[in-house]
Amino acid sequence: MQQEEKRTSPYRNIIRGTALFGGVQIFNVLINVIRGKLIAMILGPEGMGISSLLVSSTTMLQQFSSLGLNFSAVKDLSFAKEQNDFQHLSLVIVVLRRLLHFTALIGGLASILFARQLSLFAFGNTDYKWHFIFLSVMVYFTTLTNGELAIMQGSRMLRQLAYSSVIGSSLGLLIGTPLYYCYGYAGIVPAMIILSLTTYSLNRFFANKLKCQYLKVTWHQTRMLGKVMAILGVVMMISTLLGNLCSYSLNAVISHWGSLNDVGLYQAANSITNQYVGVVFAAMGADFFPRLAGVANDNVKIRSMVNQQSEIVMLIVAPLAILLIVTAPLLIRLLLSEEFLSIIPVVRWMGLGIFFKALIFPMGYIAFSKGDKKFFLWFEGVYGNTLIFVLNVIFYCKLGISGIGISFVVSFILLMITYIVLTKKRYEFYYSQSFLRTFIPLFIVLCVAFMTSFISNVQISYSCMIISLILCLVLSFYGLNTRLNFIKLKLW
Repeated sequence: MQQEEKRTSPYRNIIRGTALFGGVQIFNVLINVIRGKLIAMILGPEGMGISSLLVSSTTMLQQFSSLGLNFSAVKDLSFAKEQNDFQHLSLVIVVLRRLLHFTALIGGLASILFARQLSLFAFGNTDYKWHFIFLSVMVYFTTLTNGELAIMQGSRMLRQLAYSSVIGSSLGLLIGTPLYYCYGYAGIVPAMIILSLTTYSLNRFFANKLKCQYLKVTWHQTRMLGKVMAILGVVMMISTLLGNLCSYSLNAVISHWGSLNDVGLYQAANSITNQYVGVVFAAMGADFFPRLAGVANDNVKIRSMVNQQSEIVMLIVAPLAILLIVTAPLLIRLLLSEEFLSIIPVVRWMGLGIFFKALIFPMGYIAFSKGDKKFFLWFEGVYGNTLIFVLNVIFYCKLGISGIGISFVVSFILLMITYIVLTKKRYEFYYSQSFLRTFIPLFIVLCVAFMTSFISNVQISYSCMIISLILCLVLSFYGLNTRLNFIKLKLW
């Protein structure tokens, strides 16, 4: 009995984290569904394209201004929490907040100073210069907000993190939608600014609930610890910045070589896909990384933890991916409008791609949890982002918007293969037999569902997809039950 409990316990810990943030994310998805539907109806594809370019531009600035300190802080905070070193925990929090106030100011100033260039790069003209000037306020407060989120995440304040996310999503709907309705395109910037202010206040309130030791931290201590945090943080910042730059550049390429309408269509497909599986990715980001950082010095424990996480993620994502493929036309009609029906093939390709994207995520955390700066920067930052961007541009130029969906699948398959080879060589990581036994049948069923979605005969197509979905649900249920033992069940 004790042996059985020991075997199932790690999987149950994963499920607890997934369930908590899964529930939060489901709520967020529902809110975003309503918000996205209203924005699509009010602003249309062009309005969504403008909003997307402004968001991606300011996100890039914010990532640059933070110097990655919010990411490296999670690692330091998680390790201190694991060791019950509350003095160091308090020290990291003080230093993090102090440094981010300074870097946030730099980010805000950059948005003002380079407003003309940002408008020219994103939109091909200077009409949006004042948009970026006003959005400097958003850059400042969003940088601070990410610091507060890092404190809650690294300190394992999962409940407060969940509350903050739920309230923040609700505020996004309540603040943004009326402004879009009343002012149209002119309401986009005010909505972004007001939301950034309220979100920061909210997250600071919840983060302050952490009972820390009062420390009088000198500027010398700030500089010394900040230097250590910044080295790893800058690596993460560069990697994240490259990702955002590639995403930003892709939007710009589509805008220049296609149209704002194409940008809106692409972002709509991307938004549906990301929201759909956001449950899993949110859970991994909030729960898995802090746990992995706590055992970063033990390759055996890392291998076990990553395999367990990958198995659970795969069992959850596979049915979701097939369901996305089946319901793509319905989702687009419900979430957007008839104007967006042309993205059905894109969404279906992305439905196949998210399966591989989900499997890459656990492996992707290994290097950063270990503080392996060189490998993380060159592989995750440079190679990964460059590969995705180049393939997106090539496929878009050849096949239009549909090509980006195909590129989504191809790029993540190539990334997964590369990850498997390099992590085995560098960290002695490899997939377990348990993982492979689960992966093969789920992948086959997923491929069948995807391929049959393109059959011209609607009745045959949907019959095959639904059968594939049912089979995948059975396999996933059995796999989860085997690991969690919530029902005494034996199929073979």
